[in-house]
Amino acid sequence: MGESTGWKHESLASGMGKWAWIVVLINGIIDVSYYTWVLFVNIAWNATMPSYLRRPLFFPVWSMIWGVVIIIIAVAIIKPKFSNKCAAKDWDALYDWVLNLGKLRMPWMLVWGVIITIFGMWGWAGILILVPAFLLLFAGPKKYNWKKE
Repeated sequence: MGESTGWKHESLASGMGKWAWIVVLINGIIDVSYYTWVLFVNIAWNATMPSYLRRPLFFPVWSMIWGVVIIIIAVAIIKPKFSNKCAAKDWDALYDWVLNLGKLRMPWMLVWGVIITIFGMWGWAGILILVPAFLLLFAGPKKYNWKKE
């Protein structure tokens, strides 16, 4: 743990992964801030327009809620389970952080990277999770075992 393995992508994966939680956190903060503003604009719009021109408020409210969820995920999951492990170059811990789906060992870093990429309203926050995950899984210091033994 924390020792160089001689893996050629080690510094890239470690550097990107170490900062992933900050980028996810910023994504959540931007979501909450931006959609709070959008909500207030829509409320003001709706107050001055006839009913057939009013804008629905569901999307900005949902986006604000999801922004809060993204912030919680960044602090409660991504930082301790992924970013801290990347910073420490603890690749074995990341290899062992799996969701068992029958005989398939699905890496949680892929699951969270996809979730953040899809549901982080801007789409870019999951990249700092997915790139190190793909490097580790497909060009890592050891072969990843996708099947449960």
